[in-house]
Amino acid sequence: MSRLLDDRVFNKETLLDSTVNLVPFAILMFFLVLYVVATPSGWQDGSLMSIYMLTIIISMIWGLLHLTYATAKRI
Repeated sequence: MSRLLDDRVFNKETLLDSTVNLVPFAILMFFLVLYVVATPSGWQDGSLMSIYMLTIIISMIWGLLHLTYATAKRI
């Protein structure tokens, strides 16, 4: 954490520019929680569709976080 602040990756302007990605992140987290909690067929059964769905949602979250960091580093 201190390394990020020392390098000035996340200064005031960069944080303001990166807050735009909070809305898609919140939406993806909502769908992840909704899928895990309220899946009628159950995600614990290990079916291929459940694995695909969780993989897609988690990869989108990871991609958004990675791109947000890379963009903040370039700004």
